[in-house]
Amino acid sequence: MRKLVSIAALVLPLACRDWPEPVIRSVSPSQMRASEATALAVDAELILPATVDYDKGTVAVDTRASVQIGTLEVPTLAVSPEGVISTRVPSVLAPGSYDVKVTLGDGRTSVRPGGLTVVEGEWPEGYTLDPIGPQKRLVPFTLTVRATGANAAAFRGNVRLETGAGGTIGPRVSEPFVDGVLTQQVVINSIQSDVVISVTDIAGHEGASNTFVLQ
Repeated sequence: MRKLVSIAALVLPLACRDWPEPVIRSVSPSQMRASEATALAVDAELILPATVDYDKGTVAVDTRASVQIGTLEVPTLAVSPEGVISTRVPSVLAPGSYDVKVTLGDGRTSVRPGGLTVVEGEWPEGYTLDPIGPQKRLVPFTLTVRATGANAAAFRGNVRLETGAGGTIGPRVSEPFVDGVLTQQVVINSIQSDVVISVTDIAGHEGASNTFVLQ
């Protein structure tokens, strides 16, 4: 049994064994700055498996699709009926050429060699963190980080978040900055009661918070 889903996504029942591999048609844009989180659209021919319930007369389509840039798995934000996978690549990749890989829910894959090129970026000189008061373990709170220096106001990249030994913070990679400022919720767990949050980018620029109490 075959069922055509919109324009490009063809559905084949799970009983079928000779499913074609997905094919990546294009990656847009094909180039990004190392210092700027970038929305990416992967246009692919996706042959999607489906479960057919003949008693109910329904077809359940498995639309799961994941994207990797090199070894970095990026979030799948949407999969359109036309086979376009929307994602966002954080600014954690060094300049270079990266393969783009799509994996469907049943494990079939497609790779576009050198599908994304990362070029040199423009980074701030460092980061400052707004003062942090006492916090509770595993309770979300708002963190504000500000880029500093000549390129600060234009910075729209991501930074890595860390605490000291014996502690964890989530997320480990921040959301993108907006015009040089990051404001987002974080959660910390630590065996230490005095904690510092540090931020770094892939170019080596960094910043650190005040020492605050974690209860």
